Amino acid sequence: MSLTPAQVEKAYFDAIKEYTNNFRDIRELKDAPYIIRLAVEKIITLGSRDGSVKSESISDLSLTFHDIQGLPNDIRILIDPFCKVRF
Repeated sequence: MSLTPAQVEKAYFDAIKEYTNNFRDIRELKDAPYIIRLAVEKIITLGSRDGSVKSESISDLSLTFHDIQGLPNDIRILIDPFCKVRF
């Protein structure tokens, strides 16, 4: 069973809400701050990559992918300012 793009978007937004301990009152991603919407878009793009491919080469262009533990730095940089302190 595959998730629809809307379900994937919601799942990633829910994960960001949990990670940041913020945005509990925002139900729809479209109502979230632009930076959070951008972070969800980046996560979706990252998730669409085939995890079994470690490198790609096309002519002179070569890309090597690293195994990622947790959130990538570029996404954490976007959402960390929105993190609330947990007590």
